[in-house]
Amino acid sequence: MTFLDFFFNPWFIISLIFWILVALLAYLLRNKKEAAYLFFPLLAMFKTKRLNNFIKRISKKAPKFWKIFWTIGIFISFGFTIFAFYFFFTNFINLITNPRIEQAVVPLIPGVNVDLPLLFYLILPLLFILTTHEFAHGIAAGAEGVDIKSTGVLGAGFFFVIGFGAFVEVDERELNSIKFHRNTRLRIAAAGTYINAITAGIAFILLLSFPLMISPWYRQVAQINTVLKQEEGGFNFGNVTKGDVILAIKMKEAPDEDYVTLDNYKKRTLSNILNNKTSLKCSIGDNLTLKIYHPSNDKYFEKNITLGPRYNIGIRYEYISNDELEITKVYTDAEGGNNYGNITVGIIINRIDGIPINVTNGDTLEKRLTDFNLNIINLSSNSESWILDVDVIGVLIGIFTNTFWMHKNGVAKFFTSFFPEFLLREIAWLFIIAFSITLFNNLPLPIFDGDRMVKELLNWGIGEDYKLIKKKKDKYQFSPDANEYDLSEYRVENVNSVKISIQDPAKIKESSEIVLSEDNYNLIDKFGDGFKETLILDLPEQSKLDKNSIVEISYEYWYDRKRPLKRTIINILRLFTLIIVAGNFILSIVKLGALTFWI
Repeated sequence: MTFLDFFFNPWFIISLIFWILVALLAYLLRNKKEAAYLFFPLLAMFKTKRLNNFIKRISKKAPKFWKIFWTIGIFISFGFTIFAFYFFFTNFINLITNPRIEQAVVPLIPGVNVDLPLLFYLILPLLFILTTHEFAHGIAAGAEGVDIKSTGVLGAGFFFVIGFGAFVEVDERELNSIKFHRNTRLRIAAAGTYINAITAGIAFILLLSFPLMISPWYRQVAQINTVLKQEEGGFNFGNVTKGDVILAIKMKEAPDEDYVTLDNYKKRTLSNILNNKTSLKCSIGDNLTLKIYHPSNDKYFEKNITLGPRYNIGIRYEYISNDELEITKVYTDAEGGNNYGNITVGIIINRIDGIPINVTNGDTLEKRLTDFNLNIINLSSNSESWILDVDVIGVLIGIFTNTFWMHKNGVAKFFTSFFPEFLLREIAWLFIIAFSITLFNNLPLPIFDGDRMVKELLNWGIGEDYKLIKKKKDKYQFSPDANEYDLSEYRVENVNSVKISIQDPAKIKESSEIVLSEDNYNLIDKFGDGFKETLILDLPEQSKLDKNSIVEISYEYWYDRKRPLKRTIINILRLFTLIIVAGNFILSIVKLGALTFWI
């Protein structure tokens, strides 16, 4: 049964469909070199150059504007780096000293804390944020004249983990050469999170202005989801039904122009109407008429209700059996209680005004509180009784409601009442995810943009000192289709030797070695920055080397004597960041049991 549950799990089915589509696309692109990379069952990546020209055209339209725009991004992104440190560190300390659920920081894990309905709300914001993030890097690079190698899409689909994204591949070697100024690298590194920050800001403004934005098409009203019976404390069971949408309220005999129309964004909520905060004044025993809309059949009705008393007896309780209830809370005067000192927590009650409690028969405390003329109530156990004061604090219909988006015109009706809720959730998740990625991506951790920015700032602050020559060896897998080998160091002085180790297929542990003469290779300055960093092999056409052959290049390069200090500082920052971020995750789960996404 467990085995079948695994294969019929919706997440497994989705990931299976994902890989079927990936396999189909990879087959269609099989003749295009380096178009598809599959790392089953973890990752699929498809590259193209079709978007390169589009990104370049955008970046070249107003180069001065982009330069100023992305320069501002450096300061914004670095500000978020400082804030991210502050947030995660203080949150880490609070989780240790005074943990609260609102401090929980746990990543989104599809199939664990992200169910299928929530995933559908996340797809659009994630795609938009990842795509604009990568395009920002591409536009910033294009504006600076840095080559964009390719663009594309990538996806992950491993059992219950599904993810999609876009990417822009910039020539990192060229970017890191001295051909480009440090400010160029900072602008490109900051561009992605800068756009994420702008996205979060726009989404936040949209959230604040959502009522105004949606008001021409919809208004928010109350929809009944529960109608209480008398034994549950209700007064109108049978008068209204679950699903009724309450559009307006008036006194029963009043003319139609006296209807008070519900509109939550204009403070005309059902609660405010019943609490006499509108032109309609309600009191116990009033007969009211509700204007009702039925979404299921698109019809309008009028229904009559009676208002009952809403009493305060200053206690909280729960039924522990069919004929007993237990007092679980007695409210103090400061908490709005009116019987503090008359009764205590833990008392077991089995009679109300002398009538035995019988939940099955409907003899409950809630039913007793539907009496229109209560002043006191007598609660008793087998050996003792308590007299409680009963205060009238308002009126009740005896229903529970949720919000409903009521259309104002045909266009809104066409999009249904679901659309505003969908739009609001999409905007909310757009803000949450964009803000979260802005914080995380500005941290100095490997592969994050913040790491690249901090390294550039260290280079600027500590400086560089290339006065020492060192030796190094790089090894590469031989490829008959490629004769360029980018060396791992940039400022290469000269090549000492190039060797090719040829593996004997018949004898795995034995191999022969060929030392190439200087006529068979050439060290070039690929980027035109004054330093050679790429080796070109020029082998005779008749040379047939196996793909398992290894190319070993020994060379001398100029070494930055301040590199160890900068590496030590960045590694300390990385370790500190990793500790506080991992600490936030671990403490959130251990201390709070949090498996929800907060930040």
